[in-house]
Amino acid sequence: MNELGTYIQTKRKEKGYSIRKLAELAEISHTEVKRIEDGMRKQTSPQVLRSIATALNCPYEDLMAAAGYIDEPAVDADATAVAGIQNADDLSQEEIDKVNEYIAFLKSQRK
Repeated sequence: MNELGTYIQTKRKEKGYSIRKLAELAEISHTEVKRIEDGMRKQTSPQVLRSIATALNCPYEDLMAAAGYIDEPAVDADATAVAGIQNADDLSQEEIDKVNEYIAFLKSQRK
């Protein structure tokens, strides 16, 4: 099991969810959840991670970090300024998350 699989399994069990229940809430297949938890899925998409984060009510950034898309979850409230993104002070949290998701996607394409 890898870091992402361990993290998801731990959060899932804390919530008292079965694999099938998490899959239902995240709107993905239970086999996909099982593959992720077992470390069989080598690169889980940011969209699937967002669905799982929503279903588990856990920070999306934590899943992105566990999956290796980002070095560590953002702690700074103004992460856009830290990242050097200009004119982002009026973005909603959802918009910032989408920007971070896109950045993670771009980084994943380097491998």
